[in-house]
Amino acid sequence: MSKDTETKVVELTTEEAPKTVEQLKAREAELDQLNESLIKEMQEREYEIDFKTKKVFDKLLKFLEKDAPWGHTTATGLIMLYHNLREAKELVKEKDFKGLIPVRSTSVTILWQMVTKMTGTGFYEAKSFVELMANVGESLSEAVQKVQSDNQALRDNHSELAKVQQEIDRLNVEGPSAE
Repeated sequence: MSKDTETKVVELTTEEAPKTVEQLKAREAELDQLNESLIKEMQEREYEIDFKTKKVFDKLLKFLEKDAPWGHTTATGLIMLYHNLREAKELVKEKDFKGLIPVRSTSVTILWQMVTKMTGTGFYEAKSFVELMANVGESLSEAVQKVQSDNQALRDNHSELAKVQQEIDRLNVEGPSAE
């Protein structure tokens, strides 16, 4: 059920850099198109998180449902994460459930933020948290690192796009004599 998580290799300018405004605008259009496809792909990409057991999955889902802290910048993320995990509830019910849940890339980051902000009171809540982290922590940490690595292609494309736009602006200001 998990989607292919290989990162696309993005080849940026290996040929001679464009010299005219027209060439730069064509390159800008290419980079804009690449940006759109990278964003769409990242929104759909999933990473498997190993919850080990149904009990661990249910415990985390209950935490997100009842006790997860949120603020004006995290409310939407919590809602997306909760819905992503609720969609996987059917997988957990299967007899041959092996603990693996596909989580969309944006939800991976949000899940990491939520888990690292978990707090509680008393021995039993502390024990429950330690058990959760023992089961999910390594798998989640690896998924977060993979998401960050996969996002590098988008960052590289943004950087190249900014350079092209700066060059277009420079040529527009300086005029044709700059060519």
